[in-house]
Amino acid sequence: MIDAYRRSVSGESELVTISGLSGTGKSLLAYEFGKYVVSSGGIFLSGKFDQLQQGKPFSALASAFDQYCGILLQNCELAPFAQNLAHQVTYVLGKGAHHLAKLIPNLAYILGLELNFIDHDEGCMNAQRRLQYLLCRLVEVISSTFAAPVTLFLDDLQWADPASVAALNQLLLSCGLASQNTQFFFLGCYREGEIDNLHPLREVICNNNLLDGRSTSIRLDCMDEDTLNTMVSETLCLSPRLSRPLSSIIYHKTKGNPLFVSQLMLLLSKDGLLRPSLSRGRWEWDEEKILCQKLPDDVAEFLTHSMEKLPEDVKSSLCVLSCFGASVSRALIKTLERALDENFDSLDVAVAEGLLDKADDQYRFSHDRIQEAAYNMMKVLDRCHFHFKYGMTLAPLAAGEDDVITLLTAVNQLNLAGPEAVQNKSHNAVVANLNLSAGKKAMAMSDFEAAYSYFDNGISFLRKKHWKEHYTLSLELFNLAAKCAHTNGDAISLNLLSEQVLRESQTFEDTLDVLYFTTCSLAYSSKLHESIEKGLEILSKLGIELKGHGSKSMEACVRETKHLLSGYADDEILNTRRMTNPTMIMAMKFLRNLETGMMQIMPKSVPNVTQKIIELSINHGMSPVSPVGFVHLGSYMAKLGDIRGGYHYVKLARSLLDKVGSRESAGEVISFGTQVMAYIEPLQASLEYYDEGYAAAMASGDVNLAAYNKLFCCGSSFYAGVKLQTVRDKYDEVVKFLEDRKLVIFIIQTHFQQRTIFKLIGTDEEPKYVSAEEQNILATNNSVKTLCFYQRAYINFLFRSYDGTKENIEKSLACIGNTWANLLLAHAYHAFYAGLISFWLAREAREEQHWYQRGNQAKLALRSWAQTSPWTFENKWYLLEAEESFYIKDFDAAKAYYEKAVSSAKSHKGALGKCNNLFKFVEGIMKERIQRPSIADAVDSDAGSSLYQGGVQIDAELRKRRAD
Repeated sequence: MIDAYRRSVSGESELVTISGLSGTGKSLLAYEFGKYVVSSGGIFLSGKFDQLQQGKPFSALASAFDQYCGILLQNCELAPFAQNLAHQVTYVLGKGAHHLAKLIPNLAYILGLELNFIDHDEGCMNAQRRLQYLLCRLVEVISSTFAAPVTLFLDDLQWADPASVAALNQLLLSCGLASQNTQFFFLGCYREGEIDNLHPLREVICNNNLLDGRSTSIRLDCMDEDTLNTMVSETLCLSPRLSRPLSSIIYHKTKGNPLFVSQLMLLLSKDGLLRPSLSRGRWEWDEEKILCQKLPDDVAEFLTHSMEKLPEDVKSSLCVLSCFGASVSRALIKTLERALDENFDSLDVAVAEGLLDKADDQYRFSHDRIQEAAYNMMKVLDRCHFHFKYGMTLAPLAAGEDDVITLLTAVNQLNLAGPEAVQNKSHNAVVANLNLSAGKKAMAMSDFEAAYSYFDNGISFLRKKHWKEHYTLSLELFNLAAKCAHTNGDAISLNLLSEQVLRESQTFEDTLDVLYFTTCSLAYSSKLHESIEKGLEILSKLGIELKGHGSKSMEACVRETKHLLSGYADDEILNTRRMTNPTMIMAMKFLRNLETGMMQIMPKSVPNVTQKIIELSINHGMSPVSPVGFVHLGSYMAKLGDIRGGYHYVKLARSLLDKVGSRESAGEVISFGTQVMAYIEPLQASLEYYDEGYAAAMASGDVNLAAYNKLFCCGSSFYAGVKLQTVRDKYDEVVKFLEDRKLVIFIIQTHFQQRTIFKLIGTDEEPKYVSAEEQNILATNNSVKTLCFYQRAYINFLFRSYDGTKENIEKSLACIGNTWANLLLAHAYHAFYAGLISFWLAREAREEQHWYQRGNQAKLALRSWAQTSPWTFENKWYLLEAEESFYIKDFDAAKAYYEKAVSSAKSHKGALGKCNNLFKFVEGIMKERIQRPSIADAVDSDAGSSLYQGGVQIDAELRKRRAD
């Protein structure tokens, strides 16, 4: 373990797991290791999962970070460190710190924040991923702030809930095993035999791609007889020869289980069977009486048997404690004493007996087996009665003080009791309401597995006629349970809950929530056509018609939208009132979901949806979806040729993000907006925006938009002339990100771009094998097909394969009409190379006029873009002019344009980056190629071919030089 930790300190983050049977010393070993971490200058965070506290959101993770923040708060000498941490957390996480503070109360105190919970109506899936991202950033901040490696120890992983496992997996991916920027070491313990193949932790432990060889598994077994004798010998200060008879008896009764051994020796001492002898000056024992002891073979049964001998008041107190899990705060005990008018002073007797530890204002069972033994002393019906009694006792206290921890503790007790424990019928609705409140708190903490459990339990407490007797309560429980089921990817539960709401709801508006979750679920499961049809049907019922959505041209949609906005100044738009109508807010969500689906398979219909988003924003107020409408409007305008007009609306969309009071759509606004900005601003300058977009998308949990930002950044880096090896590394990082999140469409597109990089570098390496699912998408998705054929044409062109170039550019051009409605930076570069290819094919092909027209179209497009961004496109426009001149045999003009291309690139090299230094190399080639004694003779000599090669191969030579 220490070796693994030392490697972690040196930058190779590692994972260590300790497994073994209960009582073999896993936790003790981990905490002893923790002492080493702290003594060597590291940070040790520890948390423990609890079988009876699984309903509490992220209980172990939250406890680990909260304890650490608590240490910073309590120690006056650490106050400067706490202040520094507060500054760094606020600077790095911004508003995201508020969301973490809800989960980690002591962090809220460090930051000076009030614990006001966020509205539970925000996007669930996004919020859960957002929290995972924020936890990763918090680890990074702690590590960098204190310049120390962070060790996270989580005990009893066999009881980890799915949400905590997902967060742990993200920690390992983002700031642990897949990161080189943070010193992170993870240590986990779990019971052997209690993590089967279906346990959510199994995938994390066995994920070889994730662990990348940097993992260590430690298995602790029971002691053999010789080891046990050594332990007994050292404990009793006897020679091994003298202790052998006693250790042999103990071994056969305990099978060498360390917990069983220690508890048996304590029992023997208490019963006088193992005692010090003053006359002999050593320990002695009665072998015959010990052999005659009838002891259970199982340690749990043994502990239960031992506890039966305790005084009644001690047993009663231990039973109460065991109902709340492995540890209980002294504050909660004081609360129970006041509410129940009982006294728990006898707990100190249990501490003296070694059954409890009393530290850090908590009573903690010395081992979870002792807690289980105390719990099992009660009959099943008695347990239910006690759980319900404690829950109903604590619930009013939580409501009166708005105490979240007490609320969750109370509701967990009620749910452990179950509906069968209710004796007063009026209590059913009370408990259901408490579960509703607890579920909302869990959602605010982004734990939707726990939230679903609360809502599901709330539903189970409702009586048969609950839709008639408690309609509002029932509707809210079912709607929120459906929302969490969708978030958790539980399509079966989502359908069952939705069916009930659709059957029992009193109005159509009451069904909107479950209908929205259903359409989203269809989209996420790749049933885009079905999702779109359902979305259009629902919007129609809301009075929002999108008839003929595929027939209206993009030009018409943009023209009508611009006319609508012509009556409003920018300030008026920015200061438009907030949207408050719940139906319209839901309609905007449906429209955004519709837009996302149509982008993939119905791009010509998307502008009509964008138009409707803006209309509703102007007429009913701005919502978090509104900036998306404006950024796409800007993108469409730019696609139609109005670059500066589109750029204006892109900037307006970014300003709207702050005005609507939500950054929920920031990832989308930044990613698509930056693509337009690249047609105005220098390409290098736009690269940093994608980092902002990625962070915004991850902070809102939107991995799809995070992927867009990463891919756009890679493509822009390639076009901006970043070194090929650096671009390759960027793509490798992106592929890892996409594969971990199973974003298949993005993976396919990245593979094509990766293959191009490999070819340019000169390696035979190939991307991973394309699966059947990927092949199906490639066959049906026009956007993916266009990219695939373009990349093939590009490589064939650079390596002068005529047949391959012609075949693939024809296929690419055939698909391009039914792809993205947005303007992307790739469109300009695809047009540029399509132009170069077209002029080349025009020289070689029989249908030369067809290819010449294609080349001319590309040249006119580049000329248009060069007007708004000369530093990016002017040199490419001149190069296409040169190619056209060479095609029509105007060699003087060709020479002039070639020289202009070189000169333009030189003059803008500061804006374009290092790649333009290579135009010195290109200029040398051009002088060699075009400065012939007689250009006129080129028509009848090889000079014409040399001139052609000199122009058309500029970029190929440039790429080769970059690779070298």
